[in-house]
Amino acid sequence: MPVPGTEILRRIADFAASINGSEKEARARAMDVSNEIEKLLADQSDAFRELAQHYLPRLDDDVESDGWTEMRAVLRDIMLRRDDSRRQLQTRLQTASTQQSSAEMLWKQLSEQFSAVTQKADELTTQLTEKLTTDPDLQRLSREAAEGQARLEQATANLSDVETEAKNKLPPYENSQLFQYLWDSEFDTDRYQRRGMSRRIDRWLSRLIDYPAVAASYRFLTSAPRMMKQVITEQHKTVKARVEDVQARQTAAADALGLPAVQASVSRLNPEVDRAFAAMDSAQKLCTSLQHEQAQLDSPDSIFYRDALKAFQALLQKTERSIVAARAANTPELQDDQVVARLRHIDEVVSQKKSQLDQHYAAAEAAEKRTQRVHDLLSRCRRAQFGDPQRIFEDSYDLNTRLQDLANGVVSGETMYQEMYRIQKIDSPIADQASAAINGPMGQILINTMTQAAGAALGVYAARAGQQHRLPRNWQQ
Repeated sequence: MPVPGTEILRRIADFAASINGSEKEARARAMDVSNEIEKLLADQSDAFRELAQHYLPRLDDDVESDGWTEMRAVLRDIMLRRDDSRRQLQTRLQTASTQQSSAEMLWKQLSEQFSAVTQKADELTTQLTEKLTTDPDLQRLSREAAEGQARLEQATANLSDVETEAKNKLPPYENSQLFQYLWDSEFDTDRYQRRGMSRRIDRWLSRLIDYPAVAASYRFLTSAPRMMKQVITEQHKTVKARVEDVQARQTAAADALGLPAVQASVSRLNPEVDRAFAAMDSAQKLCTSLQHEQAQLDSPDSIFYRDALKAFQALLQKTERSIVAARAANTPELQDDQVVARLRHIDEVVSQKKSQLDQHYAAAEAAEKRTQRVHDLLSRCRRAQFGDPQRIFEDSYDLNTRLQDLANGVVSGETMYQEMYRIQKIDSPIADQASAAINGPMGQILINTMTQAAGAALGVYAARAGQQHRLPRNWQQ
């Protein structure tokens, strides 16, 4: 049974996908082996570093005794750099030590001065206290100032109470028309001027509201706050004068003892002592840091020892394994022989892994080429519209076998394409009728007639072309 073109293209695509999967598997295996090689190379680097540390436990030239004279120049250069760094650090340390000594000396001097003036200030303060305590006039003035201050505070509190009371009690007086009438008339005062009936009425109103008592209360509420403020002002002046007198006497007594000058020295020396201590502390920290750097020059953590190890490790890696093994055999220790044996084993495993890696890469490249050949055939078949629904192929064609031959390079893509082209045809009723007509009894007559017609048409076309391109007779004259 004929096979549709769509089925043919599907089989080709499935085959391409299957061999493409083998390429991916080969590349995945190659990646795994590559990772194993990287780990082995890291182990190899660690082994070389261990061997370098064994031969060079510290930065000196004793490594020559083990036969590694090649390191002489490198180690000499590194040790010269280390010694130069030590010299520079020593110079800086001497400068820092001098600064530390100077800062410490200054701090001690200032501290002694500060302690002395502080003690002197305490002594003078004690003397001043005793002198002020035994001065009767000063004690009297101080007592009067304290009592006046207490009275002033009490008067201020009373003023607040009176102002509050006046604020609460004045509105009834101010809102009473009868009281305001008599108050505005200045009744019951020398300035009252009414006579006759008005005077008798005002007297009657006065008795009615008890004007004398009410006026006295109103007069107190309006005048008391003002009078108390005046009293408080006078008291404040008196208290201030007493306080100033006391302070003047205290200042005079302190000046007589020289206390202000000593206190000024205390205020001046205090920040100077703090600055001197900070400078001394900074110098001490710098000295400690430089001493630590000096100690690190000969430690395994120093940059010079790391540079020496790196150079020695590079030398060991470049040296033939046989030479490394021979020099290890000449030493009494077994550690270097063990490391060399480990390196030899790593070399063997790496060599095996590299062979496997080459095989996997070769398999991946071969699979890639096989996939490409099948993909090229698939693309060409698609361009030729082999997948058209009306295209059919003979089922006798062993497509899978030929695809395998194509992938393995037994047959070329061109050859296989031509094979498939010859076995495909169009599944159409019109095409079947044309084929039957050509293959029938009248087929040969039809072909001859078509050939003669085509030949005559070509002859006429050639004659016309010759007339159009004919040259004139005199074209060479």
